Amino acid sequence: MNASIPSLGTGIKVLSPSESIDLDLGPLADLKGTWIGKPFDGWNVIAVPGPQVTQGFTLEVIPYEETLTFTPVVVAGNRGPVVDGVQEDQQLIGLLYEQTIKSVCTSDLCVKMGFGAGNEIHAERGILLNITNFNSAPDPNNPSAPVTELNIARLATVPHGNSILALGTAITGVPPDHDFFGKAFIKPSTVDGSRILPGYEETQYNKQQFADKGFNQTDPNLFLQSTLGAAQLTSLIELKLSTKNGTGGILNIPFIQKNVDATDMHCSFWIERLRSPVVGGPDILQLQYSQTINLVFPATGSKQMIIWPHVTVNTLRKEK
Repeated sequence: MNASIPSLGTGIKVLSPSESIDLDLGPLADLKGTWIGKPFDGWNVIAVPGPQVTQGFTLEVIPYEETLTFTPVVVAGNRGPVVDGVQEDQQLIGLLYEQTIKSVCTSDLCVKMGFGAGNEIHAERGILLNITNFNSAPDPNNPSAPVTELNIARLATVPHGNSILALGTAITGVPPDHDFFGKAFIKPSTVDGSRILPGYEETQYNKQQFADKGFNQTDPNLFLQSTLGAAQLTSLIELKLSTKNGTGGILNIPFIQKNVDATDMHCSFWIERLRSPVVGGPDILQLQYSQTINLVFPATGSKQMIIWPHVTVNTLRKEK
């Protein structure tokens, strides 16, 4: 077997709507367009080191509204090595996306922390890729693990100074019930994996800050479950991604790396078709997601490094 050094890519093309009609976006096809998350459908939860001496942390719960746009379609080509006279080429088809999130929180804590209503609290641009000709290579971090065909990717940049590559799989099929969200963990833990932190109380976790909105902060995914309710699903696609998969990861600028290290991210997007409540009406497209980014920094007054989960969940509808 003779292999040459991999050559450069074959270029990138951003397509007009007419050019992209016949392209296969696979499980990403229904995402194309603009999605709107209404106020108090989106929630941001994180426990951070804070000024409270007895507890050493502050639990931030911030309701938000969101605009998430997936367009236009982009095509990129990658050239691999020439093996036995055959060029190993790869074509990626994906969607550029832009996400903007604004707080709708009016609590004293939100205002004090700079997250009052109207403030933009997150901006992100990136690409979701459908990988149709994936090369099933072993995980370099765990060569003995079974090889999984990672057929989707998320590339993202965040103004705080983070770049993200998350790889994953698309899973199609409506489960027999609506209990497919799993649990979102919000409690900090030590880096050795224990969840019991000496001196930390349960008060902030159990005192519901937005019970009047139906939000249970102890498990944000419960809000996704209640929002979906008894709606009848006619189809469901889950995009399950993690920076722990394959060659994924997070890169941070030096200040973040030193002070608040964003170590890994895990997320699921559920693309749902809901049967119309009107007989004969068109299905309703709905997008729900749950995302956890683990941040590592020391507890207040201590050098002990803690993993602080940053959880966001939302339910969006496609704009007509």
